[in-house]
Amino acid sequence: MIKLASGEQKTNEEFLRVTPQKQVPAIDDDGFHLFESSAIMKYLANKYKLPDHWYPSDAKRRAKVDEYLFWHASNLRAGAAQQFFSKVVLPKLTGKPPDAKRIEELEKILNRSLELLESYFLKETPFISGPDISIADLQAVCEISQFWMGGMDLCAGRPKLTGWMSNCREVLKPHFDDVHKMVYVARDRGLFKGKL
Repeated sequence: MIKLASGEQKTNEEFLRVTPQKQVPAIDDDGFHLFESSAIMKYLANKYKLPDHWYPSDAKRRAKVDEYLFWHASNLRAGAAQQFFSKVVLPKLTGKPPDAKRIEELEKILNRSLELLESYFLKETPFISGPDISIADLQAVCEISQFWMGGMDLCAGRPKLTGWMSNCREVLKPHFDDVHKMVYVARDRGLFKGKL
């Protein structure tokens, strides 16, 4: 287990043997090292033969999952994760205020991404790639839920996103709340309130 708050991902020798990126997530599965969340989820779904809905064997359904995962990296991730880093993390590290112009650019990317998530990926289905939850949904949930730490709900005012998040929570019970415990702690303590 790596302690992110103290920067262990950049200094822990054992972790650095797993990934040259010095970032999470990364896994060591019996000596097989892999980083990047999409690659890890695909690998785990295939290796452990998870139920087909996670990463479908049907070529068209799998292509829809992959479509989202590739799009995610350049769109929702660019707007969400980079905004969180620019608004919260970077000012803490540098002691300087956030770059307002950069934040504005990232907010545009984030809003365009949320609009496309609703109007395209969730247009006719309860989950991103079809009628069942998949690793694409897990990727999106993680990106969107990080804003809860700052008391922000990116789904608010977006009916399809709100319904989708509700669907994900329901299907993932009781694990959804378990994996979000630290997010809830940060939110409840107000650690990032007003920073997002």
